[in-house]
Amino acid sequence: MQKKVVVTDSLFSMDGDFAPMIELVKLRKQHDFLLVIDDAHGTFVCGKNGGGVAEEFHCERDVDICVGTLSKAAGCHGGFIACSKRWKQLIQSRGRSFIFSTATPLPIAAAAHAAVIVARKETWRRRAIWSRVQDFRALTGIPINSPIISLVVGSEEKALKASRSLLKSGFHVTAIRPPTVPPNSCRLRVTLSATHTRADIERFTTALSNCVNFQEIGIHGSSGYARL
Repeated sequence: MQKKVVVTDSLFSMDGDFAPMIELVKLRKQHDFLLVIDDAHGTFVCGKNGGGVAEEFHCERDVDICVGTLSKAAGCHGGFIACSKRWKQLIQSRGRSFIFSTATPLPIAAAAHAAVIVARKETWRRRAIWSRVQDFRALTGIPINSPIISLVVGSEEKALKASRSLLKSGFHVTAIRPPTVPPNSCRLRVTLSATHTRADIERFTTALSNCVNFQEIGIHGSSGYARL
């Protein structure tokens, strides 16, 4: 019998909720499958040392393969695969997309290495991001759980109208519409960063309150975790 593989985002890019890592780890131990996570939105953002969602949930040793990008929090280009030496050798010898790809230029590799050092040493950056998450939650009453905020407003018309209103107030917030999301679940997608200040969040939530009703707005992942 061949080994099964379970692949999931660790922090979902559109809804902003976390994969149920603890439950997945328990199932991995029960059924002996390979657990692969895409940590694109968790790398350098989650975990004490910026090690991502697996570090945040203390289950790094239970993840067989972690793939991620260097184009988000790292501010570089390309991506990475974190795995055991045996998996590394297999991917290097059998992974077609790896074999037939151009090697990462040295300046990009150096920049990525510098980003790792910054993420480890300058922990205030992560604290700043999560402080802004708390600020947004306190100011709006919307139970967000990550820097990715998905505010479901319904129709395309509502989403576009709100997006244009926010742009006039100085905030570029994209209206997410089909086919990216199902019909009538159009949303405003907001991403918080370490460069945002408490004052930025206050101004943004004020502008947001002028175009959406916080009491009526829908939010995906309000429990913080995606369902299995």
